[in-house]
Order: sequence, then structure tokens, then C-alpha cells
Amino acid sequence: MTWVVAANSNTCCIYLFNNKPLTLNLIKEISHQEFRLKKSEYLTSDKPGRYQTDGTTGGAYSPHTDPKDVEIDNFSREIALVLNQGRNSDEYDKLIIIMPPEIIGAFFQHINPHVKNLIKKEIQKNLMHLSQHELLDYLHKEL
Repeated sequence: MTWVVAANSNTCCIYLFNNKPLTLNLIKEISHQEFRLKKSEYLTSDKPGRYQTDGTTGGAYSPHTDPKDVEIDNFSREIALVLNQGRNSDEYDKLIIIMPPEIIGAFFQHINPHVKNLIKKEIQKNLMHLSQHELLDYLHKEL
């Protein structure tokens, strides 16, 4: 059985893909609404922290990471966890990953090595705008 994992920064759809007959069935959808928040809605301070050095000089700490990058990382970790659970339950034996480049890097940082070995195709595009039928046509042409 082959799973197709199509994701962008806030949605991930996992499909069961069959080559004969050619079918694509949605089995799981993972939503990450936190990515849609505006910067002002994140639980971060509006001003950077301050520090004092000896004497009268001081400065401000700058944030190390953008909150949106943190949310992409969290969502990637969540997808990797679902895929590992599916592997442990023998729900699939092959994976096709479809993610834009800005997501796929974070995703591969969190993926289990055993899951990574099951990836047969990696497509670095955002195809979440395609309907299920359009995605099936795309996969038929690509594979």
C-alpha cells in the first residue's frame, strides 16, 4: 500500500494510492491553524528583552527565530509523528511526499529513518490547490 502525503504550511492530506486500478482516497487530514495567525497574534512579546552591561550601556535581545518558522517546524514534527505511527501499524509500505521546499526541509529533520527509507518519490511543490481528481491525474503523469 502506498500513502501520498501532500502538505503545505497549514494543511496535510494523506491519501491511499492504488496504481491498479488507479485510485486516490483521502484517509487523514491534519490541520495546523496556528500558521494562519498574524504576527501580532502569536504569544510573543511586542518588545525584545533588555539587558544591562557594566556601566551605563545596555541593549536589547533580538528574537532567534521567526514565529512562523517555529510553527512550520511544529507542523512538520506532527506530520512525521503521524507517518511513524502509520509505519508502526503497517498501514503503508511506500510513501510519496509532496511538499513545498520551505516545508520539506523541516519535515526531513523530524522524520524517522525507517519512514525515510519508505519514501519512493519526493515532489517539491505545493499541490494543495488541486482537487483529489486533479492530484490523481498529476500522479498518474508523474509516476
